[in-house]
Amino acid sequence: MKLLGVGTDLVAVARFVRLTERGGHRFLDRWFSRDEVAYALSCHEPARHIAARFAAKEAVLKSLRSADLPPPHWAEIEVTRDSSGLPGIRLHGATQAFARSLGVSSVQVTLAHDGQYATATAVAVVD
Repeated sequence: MKLLGVGTDLVAVARFVRLTERGGHRFLDRWFSRDEVAYALSCHEPARHIAARFAAKEAVLKSLRSADLPPPHWAEIEVTRDSSGLPGIRLHGATQAFARSLGVSSVQVTLAHDGQYATATAVAVVD
């Protein structure tokens, strides 16, 4: 097992407060899976969780380290949660096919958010 790449992203939570207020479900449905939206909206401060998931999607793209990656449909990069609440990444569609073509067996992710910022780091692992 070795690393293909590491990606990180930092975003302002206030930006996602505005995007969610202006775009509503149209914005959310374009960028996030149903499960991601349901989880974020179930939280006390949904914008923090939306922002962290957006940062994770950007970090995943950076971890794949390739200019050949076709423009993603953002919901193809899904932030999941395991039974203990730890985040994970599930790739779908063209993004999954591209990652497989690079030999990526998994993408590991960590998320964090505070009052003003959300961040994520992703590591693409190859066999």
